[in-house]
Amino acid sequence: MSDLGSFRAIANGQGNSRLLYTCNRVYIAAMTLAALLIFTLFVRHANAQSPDVAQSGGLTIKNGGGVRGVVVPPENSNSETIEIQPVLGGKISVEKAEVKQTISLKPEQIHYRSFAPLQPDDVESNLKIAKWANKKQLSALADLHYQRVVELEPENAEARKALRHVKVNGVWVSSKERMERSGLERVNGRNVSKQEAELIRQAEENKAIAKFWKKEIKALYHGARSGDQKRREALRSVRNPAALSPVIQAYRELNGDPEGRVLLIQAMSSIGTPSALTELGKIALTDSDVDARAAAVDGIYRRKTASADAVEYFKRSLRSDDPVIINNAAYALERLQSDAAIPNLINALVTAHKRQVVVGSEQTGATFDGSGRVSGFSPGGSGRLKTVTEMSRNEAVHRALVAIVASHYANPVDYGFNVDEWIRWRRQVEQLSDFYPRRDR
Repeated sequence: MSDLGSFRAIANGQGNSRLLYTCNRVYIAAMTLAALLIFTLFVRHANAQSPDVAQSGGLTIKNGGGVRGVVVPPENSNSETIEIQPVLGGKISVEKAEVKQTISLKPEQIHYRSFAPLQPDDVESNLKIAKWANKKQLSALADLHYQRVVELEPENAEARKALRHVKVNGVWVSSKERMERSGLERVNGRNVSKQEAELIRQAEENKAIAKFWKKEIKALYHGARSGDQKRREALRSVRNPAALSPVIQAYRELNGDPEGRVLLIQAMSSIGTPSALTELGKIALTDSDVDARAAAVDGIYRRKTASADAVEYFKRSLRSDDPVIINNAAYALERLQSDAAIPNLINALVTAHKRQVVVGSEQTGATFDGSGRVSGFSPGGSGRLKTVTEMSRNEAVHRALVAIVASHYANPVDYGFNVDEWIRWRRQVEQLSDFYPRRDR
């Protein structure tokens, strides 16, 4: 049978089924190719026009690009497509799910599009359009036509002034050029020096980075506390210095979550900047939770290069007027195992502290803060304040001293709170004749 006969047989329902199948496949392939070609042309058209969508109206696409034109109001609010009349003519329907933003033109903009292209491209017409645009508060369009006037007639003073150009040594220059010649830049509506502009941009960049890390640390923390081990490890091992501020802020806000605060302390240790180590030192002295203090000291200890500075910091803290700070500093020195702190620990075994008491009335009571100062009175008769000195035996200092001596000397000793015996021992083992205890002992 000839090919013509085969097609006739197909038409009569009697042809070869294989040939019919082949024809269907060819038809489907052709339609698919046509659809892909149309979509490609649409995307190219969208990407080519996208920069002007904000000024010309139209819509932007989520995956990039856009179409300039007039968005047609939908007849049905439940419609799943958006129709637009492009600048190049015709009509296009776009799925709502693919649209990022629609920008509708003002009536004045629509009017501009209808009459401006029909005007002659000369100085007079462009000035007329520019003045009309200014009156309608379409400053971008006005500047566009004033700029065209300058291109056509460079010495046109009216257009130059409208564009805020000035003559310098007989040459017209723009505001931007004038600022650049003066070493200035326009930033956030102000004329500033290039150095200040750079500082402003850097501050804005830092602000954006801080905002990111605040959100990131919050997400990592909540994930860690919900049992997500990956986020737990990510929080403990964060290293970006920009994360320090939100980590510290989160630590200070989590008074009711000891375990969470330890995770954040470990994050500070991982960051390891001087600011982070300073914060760890403060935590080691002031946090009421022993696990938090231990985590802070361990974090410092892992930074070997920082240990010497930390020892000096905690040695100075042994001279505090607050017994709590003294004992916490001794705890930190014990964990750092520094024999250089032995003389300071001996000095801090027994310390004198002054506080105020009320005398002269059995009916009057007083409350005191941690430093021994009066923080309030209970109702009662008259009384007077008296400053008294109390001697404090610091248990944590004694434990630290005994532990450090045991780890550094072949013959461990323990003289309790007998400062004179400790001093005598110290002179014997180190042959020190110029070591003296604190005067306030």
